[in-house]
Amino acid sequence: MLPRRKHQLSSSEQDPLASPEDLQKHFAKEMTQLLCLAMHLTGDAETAETCLILAMRDCFRNNSLAKQRIHACARRMVIRSAIRLVLGIESETLCDAGLDFPLQPREVSIDALRDSAAILDLPDLERVAFVICVLERYSILDCALLLQKTPQEVYDAIVRAANQVVPVEEPKDDDITATYRGSTYGGFWGEGNKLDDSCGPIFD
Repeated sequence: MLPRRKHQLSSSEQDPLASPEDLQKHFAKEMTQLLCLAMHLTGDAETAETCLILAMRDCFRNNSLAKQRIHACARRMVIRSAIRLVLGIESETLCDAGLDFPLQPREVSIDALRDSAAILDLPDLERVAFVICVLERYSILDCALLLQKTPQEVYDAIVRAANQVVPVEEPKDDDITATYRGSTYGGFWGEGNKLDDSCGPIFD
């Protein structure tokens, strides 16, 4: 075997693991945002606090978490914990792959939705699916895997949620509900596009 060149770094040197101190600093810095996410997902302040505690515990138990992935892992652990608490579903470990989908800015203001108290009044499935797909920008397929539902069930839940959450002042022809009623799985997944697995798997 040829010796490794000096400029070639090991995987640990390239991507150092997070220390307990790194995790403590991140949770202290992002506590408000993470608690807000937990509140959106659970719809209840007490459950949100429990959700955040469980997420922190799971992060601290992860001995192979890369330092640069702390932010993504923390939010995913909050999602996992919320799904377990609210829906009684045990989700598998999430991978670090990108899970974004193309949300068109003209269709809905995400910042406005984050401040909408209507999210908290949604039924559990509708609220969790809406937060995961719309606010956290996971794909419908990824969300379906997490919730152990079919993509159609997740899609329908998001439509029901959107009908209650989208501000009434949004133009009827341009809001998220009008777009959903278009082509199959249209809207912010791209007009005329059907669901596929192009986003890649969510699990290891």
